[in-house]
Amino acid sequence: MLIQSLLLIFVLFSNFWIWRLLEYNALLGALIIVTSTLLYLLLKKNSKHYLYIFLPLFILVLFFQWQTTAKTSLSYLDKGELGTQEMRLRQYPLVSIQIRGKTTWIPLAHWFEGRKESITFFRIQKNFSEIIDPNLYFFANHPRERVGIKEFEKFSYVLLPFFVIGMVSILQRHMAKTIFFVLAIPIVLISLIGHKNSLGPFALFPFFVVSIAQGLKLALGKLQAISKVRTIQILLVSMFTLAIILVQLVAYVSY
Repeated sequence: MLIQSLLLIFVLFSNFWIWRLLEYNALLGALIIVTSTLLYLLLKKNSKHYLYIFLPLFILVLFFQWQTTAKTSLSYLDKGELGTQEMRLRQYPLVSIQIRGKTTWIPLAHWFEGRKESITFFRIQKNFSEIIDPNLYFFANHPRERVGIKEFEKFSYVLLPFFVIGMVSILQRHMAKTIFFVLAIPIVLISLIGHKNSLGPFALFPFFVVSIAQGLKLALGKLQAISKVRTIQILLVSMFTLAIILVQLVAYVSY
């Protein structure tokens, strides 16, 4: 119990993301910390009481995500995008069919590139692909840095394997539906409104924290079971990992 609590605290406060949120707005940062903790307890206890407290707070986090994000039109194209569109339209081959000796031209290029529905679809697809990219969270979005947005590493790349382990474990549990919605709703929201937010997609922060904490717990348990390592040795390894992450965190702050 103590180890699990320490792991949660470690993941909550050993990342640059939460400190940026707290610096921007202490209330928002505190809200996300509480929401992340409730999600962790909900996963562990599977209690409706935690669910009833978690849901309104999570909805509030989603509201702040929507409010602090600069909305991007799904169909509007600026001059640069219009130029790219014209270039792509010219690359499509001319398509026609013969019907009773009469040639009918099919505006294939316009259907795929020119219609608002097509533009909207590809814009949502682009937003979606960016929001699910692990590089956005663990590698400061390298090598897909976005113009006009100051990228920053939200979690140390050291924690990426633990995130994957924890995410797979969580999605396989009986609370998978609840956790799935905690993951899916922010992704859908940001795919629709865009990603122009200096704080990043922080509505996903609780899911990342819980997944990483779960992955660390499973990894430490497996290590102890296989190697029969003593608790003190595990703590030393954990402290060493923490030291690496803290050095990296300080380096980012100094930079």
